[in-house]
Amino acid sequence: MSVTMEPYVPPDPPGRHRRALAAVVPPALAFAVLFGSWELFVRLRDISPLVLPAPTAIWGALSEEPSYWWDQALVTGTEALLGLVVATVVALGIAVLMSHFRAVDRALGPVVTMVQVTPVIALATPLVIWLGFGLAPKVVMAALITFVPLVVNAATGLRAIDPMTEELLRSVAASRREVFWKLRVPHALPYLFSALRVCVGLALIGALVAEWFGSTEGLGRTMNQARNSLAITKLWAAVAVLMVMGIAATAIVRLVERWALRWHTET
Repeated sequence: MSVTMEPYVPPDPPGRHRRALAAVVPPALAFAVLFGSWELFVRLRDISPLVLPAPTAIWGALSEEPSYWWDQALVTGTEALLGLVVATVVALGIAVLMSHFRAVDRALGPVVTMVQVTPVIALATPLVIWLGFGLAPKVVMAALITFVPLVVNAATGLRAIDPMTEELLRSVAASRREVFWKLRVPHALPYLFSALRVCVGLALIGALVAEWFGSTEGLGRTMNQARNSLAITKLWAAVAVLMVMGIAATAIVRLVERWALRWHTET
């Protein structure tokens, strides 16, 4: 008689399920309380949809034309993503220069501050005049509004290394390139992802603002049309789509951060 042995598959550690529940349940409860209270308040006070539509009315507006909302979200999301990519590339290049050369840091520091204190929304109209109604002004606006947090955090992370660790690498004849890639870059990644978690939402806002001032498509144009026709429920539906996009984008950044910084969480 032969006996077949099933391969042993270790069970998932119980802590994993608890962590998953802890990550999902609290925000789900918070949203349920928020939207339930909102719905109850609107119905009990008999508030007009022109003043504040109920969440169920907003959901109805979304479910009537799902393909329309998907198309508009894709337009705004693409503009925001391109702007964030441009800002990240430029910010990383400037941060590397600022962290390596004091003269560059002194020269570009005031420029970064100038961008920080500039009311970016005021540039929306000139950008549309200069670049037209197409993709370019939205990408530039999203890049401008996300540039400063990215460059500041990246430069801070590249600078804030342990001098003793750097000295140890130098003592084993590590080159400047090796010090940069093996010490400075890994140390700067947590700072960079911290900025990205904030900037994904800012990029969406930047693209939306540019659409307000001149666009043929996107959530910003939808908001303008809804406002002009007093379609307040549709206006709130656009806001809801933008909120979902921001939450989803932030969650994606967190997942990428968790994967990229496995070494950081294990130490």
